Amino acid sequence: MPAARQSAVADKIKITCTNNDRTVDAAVVQRSLKRLVVAFPGAGELVLTRDDVTKPFVGRMAGMEFTAPANT
Repeated sequence: MPAARQSAVADKIKITCTNNDRTVDAAVVQRSLKRLVVAFPGAGELVLTRDDVTKPFVGRMAGMEFTAPANT
C-alpha cells in the first residue's frame, strides 16, 4: 500500500449492512461530498456513493448493501 494512502486513513466510521442490520467499524480511505471509500479489516475496500449530500452513502459488496450516515 502506498505511503500516501496509508496516511489518509485516520478516521473510523460505522457502516451498516442493510441486509442483516449489523454495524461494523471501517477505516476511511478517501472522502468527498458524494463518494466515500472505506476499508474493512480482511475484506478490502468498499466504495459508497450518493447523489444528494443530505442522503446517506450507499454501496454494495458481495451481494449485500451497506450504508454510512450522511453527516460523515
